[in-house]
Amino acid sequence: MDSRIKELFERYQAGKTSKEENKLVEDWFARFDNKQQEILARNEKGDRFSGLDQDMLRLVPVHKNKSWLGNHWMQAAAVVLVASGLILFQVLKKTGSSQSAVSYTLITAPNGIKKDVLLPDGTSVSLNSGSGIRVPSDFGKKDRQLFLTGEAFFNVKHDPAKPFTIHSGKLLIQDIGTTFNVKAYPDERQIRVAVESGEVRVEKTMDNGKTETFAGSIIHNQQLIYNRDNDSHILNRIRTDDITAWKRNQLRFDNASVPEIAHALERWYNVTVKFNNKTTDNRLYTVSFNNEPAADVLKVLSSLTEMKYEIDNGVIYINLKHKKRSMN
Repeated sequence: MDSRIKELFERYQAGKTSKEENKLVEDWFARFDNKQQEILARNEKGDRFSGLDQDMLRLVPVHKNKSWLGNHWMQAAAVVLVASGLILFQVLKKTGSSQSAVSYTLITAPNGIKKDVLLPDGTSVSLNSGSGIRVPSDFGKKDRQLFLTGEAFFNVKHDPAKPFTIHSGKLLIQDIGTTFNVKAYPDERQIRVAVESGEVRVEKTMDNGKTETFAGSIIHNQQLIYNRDNDSHILNRIRTDDITAWKRNQLRFDNASVPEIAHALERWYNVTVKFNNKTTDNRLYTVSFNNEPAADVLKVLSSLTEMKYEIDNGVIYINLKHKKRSMN
């Protein structure tokens, strides 16, 4: 296996990849949402991964005297099983002269779908639309670590001897016996950790590999909000009902921009949203909907943001009103 491929997966697992690299790896995961209940035959692998090969080539320059092993590099990098939304792949890690394989099970909830998962340790996880978790094969042996993209509610089976840790970007979220919600979609500027019961500790992985504690103890009805853009965080109060609103099919926005709202609509209703123009509107919106059809949600948003929209063949086209700068 090319060392750059192995290194990319390892850095992604450690939360040390760039936004472009994150998208590359996560797009690779997402390709299998449409391949459920299908086993990849060996002679199909090259074609399936050729697109990713080209993306990788553009991202990581290839030395002229080095081969990419044709279109079949993933045969060495991963073993993929696609069935009922589960994906198993292996990343080889060298330890001295020997090699050990750690496999990961990827569990996803595609756009428009929510999914409940029971982990081997008895922990239950509810995945919101457009979300996924990766569970390593050594989960529960020495500790319990998994990797989250998107939003999920965790009801952790507490075991002080085997800490339960969630990796989401640069954040490490560790259970201290609790039920809590983590919202960390890659296309949103904020990561939110909200506690329903018990305690949660949140740390950030620094560029030098060390960790910085953001909150040693987040408790009932508290929420930590981490801003990726300016690398800042705040701790505030939140109602329990707000923490689990999405599980009751309540769509809520809290200080969300128009692009963030659009991404949420895509995940929630499994639609495509396109903007016909750019906007200078930097306002943030707080609004909630109770299991309402997409058309009704759009009408309310149109009233709030003064946007115009049309629906054509399942695609929502949005025209945003330009805001004039005020003259002082």
